[in-house]
Amino acid sequence: MFTFKLSVFLCFAVFTFVEAGQYDGKVLRVVPQTNEDLENLRSLVDEDGLQIDFWQGPAEVGRNVDIYVHEANLATVFELLKNFKLSYTVLIDDVQGEVDNENPPTSRAGGFQYERYNTLSAIHAEMQKLASTHSNIASLFSTGKSYEGNEQFAVKIRSQNSRKPKKTFFVNCGIHAREWITPATCMYMIREMLTKYGTDSSVKSMVDKMDWVIMPSLNPDGYKYTWNANRMWRRTKTKHSGCTGADPNRNWNYKWGGVGTSSSCGDTYHGPRPFSEVETYNVAKYLLKQRRNLIGYMDIHAYSQLWMTPWGYKRAYPNDSGEQMRVGKIAANALRNAGYGTTYKVGPSSVIIYATSGTTGDWASGFLGVKYSYALELRDKGRHGFLLPASQIIPTGVETFAAMKAMANAMKLS
Repeated sequence: MFTFKLSVFLCFAVFTFVEAGQYDGKVLRVVPQTNEDLENLRSLVDEDGLQIDFWQGPAEVGRNVDIYVHEANLATVFELLKNFKLSYTVLIDDVQGEVDNENPPTSRAGGFQYERYNTLSAIHAEMQKLASTHSNIASLFSTGKSYEGNEQFAVKIRSQNSRKPKKTFFVNCGIHAREWITPATCMYMIREMLTKYGTDSSVKSMVDKMDWVIMPSLNPDGYKYTWNANRMWRRTKTKHSGCTGADPNRNWNYKWGGVGTSSSCGDTYHGPRPFSEVETYNVAKYLLKQRRNLIGYMDIHAYSQLWMTPWGYKRAYPNDSGEQMRVGKIAANALRNAGYGTTYKVGPSSVIIYATSGTTGDWASGFLGVKYSYALELRDKGRHGFLLPASQIIPTGVETFAAMKAMANAMKLS
């Protein structure tokens, strides 16, 4: 019963009320103390005409629930929470202000800027530039085109003296379109690996140890849409019957359609069938070809500051869990010591955040048998949520890359 209700709830976590780019509401945080509190929070989706977006949904007692409420619905939500005897805090008082201040103005120099969020075209141009400038160790390729015809570009990085195939670690960002900090972080890591390979021994060590494939935007259509129309869009842009898009992190053919997904149109809509989204199909097809040498997979998200391992679909641990946890804890410790004191929790996603199925991490571990399968939730813990200011791009990149280097050093390739 819990699983069914959670699935029903998640299908309504959709940002349906944004028009003309206006975000005139607030983000509230509620911490449910009982199962009744959870049920009451889930019931909000059934209120007629109530327009809300759960940034963090009601999954467990004691776990934060973050709700974006449109201005026109605030009085109603406040009254409902009062009736439910649920206290709340205001995380973001002025969402439109956060949107307006998220990104600094473009400099006169133009082009790609690592200190700000960039459009998809700027990201692709910078990837091309980096791969061309460092062609001795890097190459640009595409796993295929998205539903709307955008390339799914990735950069492959391998050591200069490598003559035979090595183990490969694949990283993707931007699977959920509104999580802008993730493509920015992937781009930062690409730049660091390419520009410092010849001067930084820790970078040289991670590149010499294994090949790296980094894809900053797995969901390019959705990312473009967050710039052009709806900043809070999460899904792909595929035209399905009665729905635009599906959640690309619920669309993989491992335990597809189970807990934490929706069969109707919503933010966690799993799609009409596994790999219905060409974006997930393209990446899966590429990874399947690399299966023999694929040692690691990472899907980078925001927000909550988590270093997650399988399983997502159930509260259990895969055979490689002990090794995954060992390396994950080393990485999280390096991240904390990178200069900003940022703390991450390490553990199975079903345990430390909520249960989900048809996800990248479970597919990589359960279907491909990847030894090191991780999913990250980057900064922050809710103060800014999906609207992390651009001033935090570099700090996030610095600490995440420090964790990646520590992870690479700790990994066992056999």
